[in-house]
Amino acid sequence: MTDRIKESLFSALGDLDGLTVLDLYAGSGSLGLEALSRGAKKAMFVEKERDAIVKLEENIKATEFGRKSNVEWSDVQHFLSRGADKRVDLIFLDPPYTNQVAAVRTDLEALVLGGFLADEGRIVVHRPQKESQLKPLGLKLKWEREYGQARILVFCHED
Repeated sequence: MTDRIKESLFSALGDLDGLTVLDLYAGSGSLGLEALSRGAKKAMFVEKERDAIVKLEENIKATEFGRKSNVEWSDVQHFLSRGADKRVDLIFLDPPYTNQVAAVRTDLEALVLGGFLADEGRIVVHRPQKESQLKPLGLKLKWEREYGQARILVFCHED
């Protein structure tokens, strides 16, 4: 996600003070760390690639968010299959563009069925602009925006 998209996204998300965050397919952790820098109280990062984990841990150390961060070295599907220990307020789902829309829909539905999303929580999804719209079970699209070749979608619980 480019810096321009990230800045626009976080401006649209508004106040993050006190929120708990789950950053799936975390990579370097830029989304979760940005949320922490904007007042989120805790972030869990889920990543399976060793090189990404090393970079993520370096970034956590550099930003001094170690006490607010938890890194889970795991495949996202395996992590989601265990169900939630605690519900979270903000979830970032930024899988590689090579992940097909069906896999992303499955991740979203696992978040709902596994009880990860708090009642007033939001899920932010980053996908290619050309991809067909997601319609995950149990979620409604709150808003979406396009940025060149990228699309950001924000989902919340259905009423």
